[in-house]
Amino acid sequence: DKDTKYNPLAFLENQGFKPQEDFKSWRDENGYKSLRDFMDRAKYTVTEGADQACGFTDPKGTPQPIPAGNAMRSTGYTHDGPCEVWIDDTMVLDGDNCHEKFPGKDYTVDYSACKGTCTLRWYWLGVRFLKNEYSWQVYKECIPLTGSGSSESTPATPTSEGTPSTPTTQGSGSSTPTTETPGGTTQGTPAPESQGNTWGTPGANSPMTWGQRLRN
Repeated sequence: DKDTKYNPLAFLENQGFKPQEDFKSWRDENGYKSLRDFMDRAKYTVTEGADQACGFTDPKGTPQPIPAGNAMRSTGYTHDGPCEVWIDDTMVLDGDNCHEKFPGKDYTVDYSACKGTCTLRWYWLGVRFLKNEYSWQVYKECIPLTGSGSSESTPATPTSEGTPSTPTTQGSGSSTPTTETPGGTTQGTPAPESQGNTWGTPGANSPMTWGQRLRN
């Protein structure tokens, strides 16, 4: 259901990991090259109905156009933790604590690695202190894109009705193409429902949405 899809894919403190506040130090000590490397290679079980690689998004869904202005939007990284955005195998955005590095909902990424078709992959590890211990909460999504991207960002203008706007991730930081990631939601609390079709699977309640209208 909708509430489930806005929640983390996994809580790692219950799966043999020993979460700590400084994930980067733990990652380096355990031989992982990036957050993506950890999230894709580590052994953990995701919530029922989710895909291990892409959560509740469909990487084989209808490709969405690259947004104007290299935009990306999320609902905001509402608690601490690292995040990464990849275009296929090229990392285009990252932060050790995206709650501090990306305090707003709108930012830009370099889509130049997309040559015709590609997949945007979004990763976020929510780090929270709950019940006297740290919790690591997994969020990730995969969005198929079409078009040739540019490394030069220009101010995005509001799109007219019927024209796709930036991808939005629901739950953490929204971006343009508005990807409203679920990372921003607290445990057990659904993120705000987006007003556009979800990336990859039109009409789904995925945490990451595509086609949400730009807000003035």
